[in-house]
Amino acid sequence: MPYIDVRIYEGRLNEASEKELVARLTDAVAEVFGDEIRAATWITLTGVPEKRWGIAGVTG
Repeated sequence: MPYIDVRIYEGRLNEASEKELVARLTDAVAEVFGDEIRAATWITLTGVPEKRWGIAGVTG
C-alpha cells in the first residue's frame, strides 16, 4: 500500500486544491505501479504553521 505524507505551510491549501493534490498524487502512483494500486493508495495532507518550519537554520 503506497502511503504519501505531504507537509505544507498551513493555509496554502483550500478544499479545491486539497482534492486536486490528492487526485494528482494518486494518479502519479497509478501511472508508475498500475491502476490496480489506486484503491490502496493513502495520502495525508498536514498543514504546519510557518513558525514550526526550519529552513537553513531559520524558522519559516
